[in-house]
Parts: sequence; C-alpha cells; structure tokens
Amino acid sequence: MSSPPTHQPAPDHLDDEFDIAEAKLEPAVAAPPKQRRRPALIGLGVALVALGGLGAAWLATSMSDTVDVLAVRADVARGEQITEDDLTTASINADPALDPIRAERSSEVVGQYASVDLPAGTLVTANSFSGAIQPAEGESMVGVAVTAAQLPSEPLRPGDTVRIVDTPNPQDNPPSSTPDSIEATVVSTTTDDETGQRMVNVVVPEVRAPDLAARVATGRIVVILGSRATGGE
Repeated sequence: MSSPPTHQPAPDHLDDEFDIAEAKLEPAVAAPPKQRRRPALIGLGVALVALGGLGAAWLATSMSDTVDVLAVRADVARGEQITEDDLTTASINADPALDPIRAERSSEVVGQYASVDLPAGTLVTANSFSGAIQPAEGESMVGVAVTAAQLPSEPLRPGDTVRIVDTPNPQDNPPSSTPDSIEATVVSTTTDDETGQRMVNVVVPEVRAPDLAARVATGRIVVILGSRATGGE
C-alpha cells in the first residue's frame, strides 16, 4: 500500500514563519536610563563655589588691611634705654583693640626708657616706654601689696597719680579728721594668680619711701585714683 501524500507547506508560508521566529529571537534593546537631577547636589556645588569666592575676597581684604608696627627684637628690661637694634617691624591686621606704634614712628621710641619689661616679640605701645628712667634721681619705687577691695574698680595704668591712704583697724571708729596719705605715681601693676593679691609698683619722693613701706606692711591702706583729666591732684 502506498503512503498518503505528505502536505508540504508552500515556500512563501515557510519564509513568513522563519521571519517571525527570527524576530522573536532578537534581544530587546533597553531604553537608555533617564538621568535624574539631584537638586541637593546642585545646590551644594553652587554653595561651594560661592564660599570659595568669598574666601578669596576675605583673604585679599585681610592682606590689604595689614600695617607695619614696631616690635621688640631682643629683651629689654624695665628702665633700660631702647636702642635702634632693640627694635624690628611686624605686619599685623589693623585692629581697633590694639594700639601699637607704627613703624614709621621708630625715631620717637629710640632713646626712650622701657616702662615695663619688654620680652622679644612684644609689640611696642605708648605704655611701653617713657622719656625718663624710673625711679629717677631723688625718687624711690615701692611695691604696694593690696587686695581688690583696696583698689578702685577702674584698672590702674602706668602714669596714674594715686594716693595711698591710711585706714583704721576694722574695730575702730571712723577717724574724726582726714587720714594721712602719700601721693605716688603708678609704674606698673601685677596680679598673683594663686592668691589674687595685687602688686602696685609706685614711685614716690625718696624721703617718703620708708614711711610708705611701713604703712603697706600694716595692710591698713587704700589706694585712691586721682583725676586723669588734670594729671592727678
């Protein structure tokens, strides 16, 4: 017996099926991802650029505000005469809180006497020097040790005129007459950080120095600040 004839698809139909199968096998091309903008990062970048500009402007302004002032090159002890070799110049930012002597005024400082100890590197101010050595001839310097309660609340400055006044014992009655006092000129002041006691160095006439020293030893004194407007009483 002969086999029934097998159905053969038409060539055009086979081509169509092959094209469809091939199309299904082709990989799908993914769409490119969308780039997301991050506002926070953009803002941070803008802020950094702005800060960089401000920093450069501040640096330029700071550099332009510097001034040349006098500084001490080598240690100068109180009472020593200041020479040209003792001085140097330093560039600092202008600051209203500071009152250094400008470098161009060095001729006003050379030949003066140090009012206080001037360590190397110290800026020279108006209170750093004086036209006369202290104590001068016929004068003596006395250290007056007192507490804060025996001083005015206004800080004493070199050159201030003060009166060191006798005070009675705590249990005594107030004096019926004006207590004795000694006039003096302040040279410097220091504070003991441990005890809080103040030391006021003053200059008095040589003949009054022993009397003042004896009064200071009793601890029964008060320091009174004279008028700065008239240079003291």
